[in-house]
Amino acid sequence: MKMRERNSHNSANGSLLKRRSMNAKSRWAAPLMLLLGGMILSGAFSGIANDKKPQTRTVRGVTTDEADHLIPGAAIELTDLQTKQALDVYSDSGGQYQFTDLRFDHDYTVKATYKNLSSDTRQISSLDTRTPLEMNLILRKPGK
Repeated sequence: MKMRERNSHNSANGSLLKRRSMNAKSRWAAPLMLLLGGMILSGAFSGIANDKKPQTRTVRGVTTDEADHLIPGAAIELTDLQTKQALDVYSDSGGQYQFTDLRFDHDYTVKATYKNLSSDTRQISSLDTRTPLEMNLILRKPGK
């Protein structure tokens, strides 16, 4: 009978040890699950944030004459049709120009001039969501 008591006593101690280890495991389970869940959600939201559309747009292009020669130093004027604010840049040695940080929800016009040449006034619509938006400008003599 003493043998049985020992076995039952050992099994009671074993059960007690199991309960203690289970309590220790369950004590860490909830915070661990919250931490893992937070990491997963933050990864998911950062992926969503990376998929967002750009907040601003870029308009760029090249200035040429009718014979397709590059025109460096042409003055390009971009006008915001909502605010009436005008921005000016000059084309570089390769005839290239660029406007950055433009609002998607505004409409613009762009026109180039150089000496006695000028381009048509081109419209940039807020409905056009391409970025960068390529807008090459051909400068002509007035009346052509």
